Amino acid sequence: MFRFNDELLLSASDRNLAQKKYPRIFFALDHPSLRAEFQRVDKLANAAKKRSRLIGCLTLGFAVASLLTFPLEPLISAISGDAADTLNLFRAIAIVGAVCGVLAVVFGNIGLAFGKAKRRWLQMRLKTERMRQWQAQYITAHMPDIVAATGSAPAIKQYVDARDLAFERFQRSFLDQISSEYTKYTHREAVGHMGQTTLDKASQQAFWIDPAWAKLASRKLPPDPDGILDEMLSACEETRLLGQVQYTNYILSSEGAFWSLPRKQISILGNVMFTLVLLAFLSNFLALMVAIWPVESVNQTVAGSFAIIFAILAVGTRSVEEGLHPQRELARMELYAAQVQAARQQFISSNSPARKVDALKSLEQASTDEMIEFLDANEHARFVL
Repeated sequence: MFRFNDELLLSASDRNLAQKKYPRIFFALDHPSLRAEFQRVDKLANAAKKRSRLIGCLTLGFAVASLLTFPLEPLISAISGDAADTLNLFRAIAIVGAVCGVLAVVFGNIGLAFGKAKRRWLQMRLKTERMRQWQAQYITAHMPDIVAATGSAPAIKQYVDARDLAFERFQRSFLDQISSEYTKYTHREAVGHMGQTTLDKASQQAFWIDPAWAKLASRKLPPDPDGILDEMLSACEETRLLGQVQYTNYILSSEGAFWSLPRKQISILGNVMFTLVLLAFLSNFLALMVAIWPVESVNQTVAGSFAIIFAILAVGTRSVEEGLHPQRELARMELYAAQVQAARQQFISSNSPARKVDALKSLEQASTDEMIEFLDANEHARFVL
């Protein structure tokens, strides 16, 4: 089956394939100005994400390095036989540990906890997701207009001009006001402290970017003797529905980049933490046994130091897991995948075009809910010990 990489047709090959398969309605699928803005913002979002993750990892790295300073002292004493050399070396390491501690505080306060890096990433990601949804929702709400315009150059121009004007308004009212719009999606209610966003996700029609589109989308679909409506619905299935199916399948897999896959993060970080905790217990057990039954070849203090080192590293690994929160990400994506599959099943099993449009609406509702949960989870995530 023919599939696009994404619904915005970002690559030239995608656009060429779409134009070949859907020549009559390509004007509705192709949105150059939205695509250009999306690509610009997407680059900013990816750069901001890398920067926020780097700051988070540096904060943890400096904090762990600082905490490891004193547990290293017995190891240095055991390795170096000269007391003066040991003292000088430990002083140097202590200075490094103190500097790392200061850097951990600095990065922690200017980075993820209170700084702009993570928030800029999330704001840029909110922009890109709303642009994706804008494209899908506009098509869903204007199906009768697309059918009516097909085949007439003046009507197509009128449709494209109206769409471009609507997107310009969206840019001014939402994209250019992203700081205030972002707060609406991430501010938690003071009452209850349940972690719910102030946006009422249960409200019907709340997912529509433009409230007027809800009424437009409820219009009776026109007769379709030329199969234009079927072609439009087929394009929506292949670009939007299947795209979301493929996206959820990828995120729920374990084959890919560590930073993108929560299941892979849970597996790797869980194994690392288990290994470090096990080594900490074994080192501590060895130190206790040597304290009870001394062994000349085993230094009890060194064994105890290893136990502390492994324990600190385990806590650091746990902090990485807290910052990435893969369990919540996995649960969020599993729910979204189920909703996407339900929408696709409704779309496939429906003989009525109106029911297929309803399936597309359900997908947009699920997409909006998933986006809100994504923003809420990451807004309150912290890389802290």
